[in-house]
Amino acid sequence: LKDCKRTFGTDDGIHGASTDAQELELCRRLYKLHFQLLLLFQAYCKLISQVNVVKKEAEVINMSEELAQLEACLKEAAAYSSIEDTDIPEASQSSTETAIHSLIETLRNKEFFSAIAQVKAFRCIWPNDIFGDSEEDPIQTLLRIFFRHQTLGQTGSFAMVGSKQDTSEASSKLMELNLEIRGSLHMVQSYQLLAKHTAMSNLNTGF
Repeated sequence: LKDCKRTFGTDDGIHGASTDAQELELCRRLYKLHFQLLLLFQAYCKLISQVNVVKKEAEVINMSEELAQLEACLKEAAAYSSIEDTDIPEASQSSTETAIHSLIETLRNKEFFSAIAQVKAFRCIWPNDIFGDSEEDPIQTLLRIFFRHQTLGQTGSFAMVGSKQDTSEASSKLMELNLEIRGSLHMVQSYQLLAKHTAMSNLNTGF
């Protein structure tokens, strides 16, 4: 628009009508703008359609509460226990797969003290691997491994752990965004129906 103002000036009633060349150039630029807006809207429709496909899939699974409870139990075990005398089964040390399986079974059996000890032992066997390094919190490592195992082969799962901030504002904004997306979906679906109806009408009339 600023470019058009520089090219054609402003019509304040003093100047006469634009020349034919100016009118032709203005039409050309408006057509180009219209075409760009059309491409933008088509891209927007495609994006909203993809969102609509995701919306029809399985609902999102929130594992925050489950992992928060597990975190609390692990912290309690770490605070009141010592791991120096904990024995680590030799069978669980043959590979990372067996080690992970051992950790999951230990957590399911609520042997939290043993799980923390195993993570620290596995870090010595496989440093900087899936079990992390000595500087990482073993509890967070256990939570990450447990979450990955529980959601293996699934999509749409998430968890928020350790945050002490109030998430009500974020939830409210996400709800508003969800309503806006739903409104956009209805608008695009209406547009698609109208376009389909118009195409059928043109086909029937021969235009």
